[in-house]
Amino acid sequence: MPVARATSPQPAGCRPPTDTTGLVDRLAAGVSIEPRAYQARVVERVVEMFTGPHTVGRHQLPEARSVLVESPTGSGKTVMALLVARWAQETLGMRVVWAAMRRNLLAQARRENEARGFGVRLETVSMFEKHPPRGDLLVVDEAQHDATRSMASLHAAVGARKVLGLSATPFRADRMGLCFERTVREAGIRQLVLDGHLSPFAHYTIPRWSPEAVAETILREPARWGRSLVFFRTLAECRRCGDLLAAGSLACEVVSGSSDRESQTERFEAGEFPVILSVAVLAEGFDCPGLESVFCRPGGRGPTVQMVGRVLRRFPGIAHKNVVQCSNTRHPFTATAPAAVQHVWKESGWRSIGLNDRVEEATAAMMQRLVETSRPTSRRRRRAKEVVRGLRRISPWNLRHAEAIWARERQARDGDGDGDEATDE
Repeated sequence: MPVARATSPQPAGCRPPTDTTGLVDRLAAGVSIEPRAYQARVVERVVEMFTGPHTVGRHQLPEARSVLVESPTGSGKTVMALLVARWAQETLGMRVVWAAMRRNLLAQARRENEARGFGVRLETVSMFEKHPPRGDLLVVDEAQHDATRSMASLHAAVGARKVLGLSATPFRADRMGLCFERTVREAGIRQLVLDGHLSPFAHYTIPRWSPEAVAETILREPARWGRSLVFFRTLAECRRCGDLLAAGSLACEVVSGSSDRESQTERFEAGEFPVILSVAVLAEGFDCPGLESVFCRPGGRGPTVQMVGRVLRRFPGIAHKNVVQCSNTRHPFTATAPAAVQHVWKESGWRSIGLNDRVEEATAAMMQRLVETSRPTSRRRRRAKEVVRGLRRISPWNLRHAEAIWARERQARDGDGDGDEATDE
């Protein structure tokens, strides 16, 4: 994972940190979007790192050439990057090149730039482009792919003075490191869900993950899942599940690297069929706010966060989204963000494994009652102090003295007990 490289403090007389006060307000002027507070902080921090000395922890670091923005899916990474690109173009006259692994990510950046009125002159290129245009600022979308040979060639060909990376999961299963000099993190999935920027979700656990088990779960209650995205490890599993859903009279399509992805996703978003299946193509850059459920295959943290991120965008009329996993997954998504409610499938049906509001209220009342009934009276407190004082004077080997103190306390307790019984009678 990229980390900031600590350097020695800057000598006296170095440039002061860049003043970014009001920067985002100026950049957002004329743009049809109001940046969220954390988005503004990210943009200001990136500009500060790009333009001069800045502080990371207790270290003052020099101007950075490359910065990685680590932010969850649905947090508006494209908006933040376009604001930085607008600053680079308007302030420094930089040529902006936007690179991504998938065509839909490039189309999304162009669409957002035009629809929101950012007015950034973008050159969009694939990560596999052999002859990309030259540029001064290179934006790398889904920057976890930056540690590849094709991206090394792209960096050399573009010759950018500054590099801005965007990623929700800046870690790789092959443990290859990313080479960004600085990393900016402002908000995680957990916080964005709690703050309401991402949708609350219900978490469902099924016993096993197979085409048969997933198809059975969907066909049993299609209304519960609504518009759904399903992930498997292989294309054969996707097709097998698709055949089972079609046999159950539920329309679906499988998206692969060789299929007409743009047409399929457009028809899915238009509601022509309720279920779409994929291996990895739709795990990145697929944005469908009306998506209601994601069936997330077993996997580690990175793939899980990417897959579940497809469903967490808020959408009017959908109170909460659904995340479905199996019991033997390596990374339950509830380890990343809290679910509004959790269900596990048993033979008799779904069983809630979370506490509802009434149970929580009853539990709180019972705990309060226990505290009140166990609160010591003045006589109990006095008696406890005497016992403690006696025990402090006991040496471990002076057992006879200890027995004498305990006998005296027992006699006093028995005497008080007799008096209590007489009083009660």
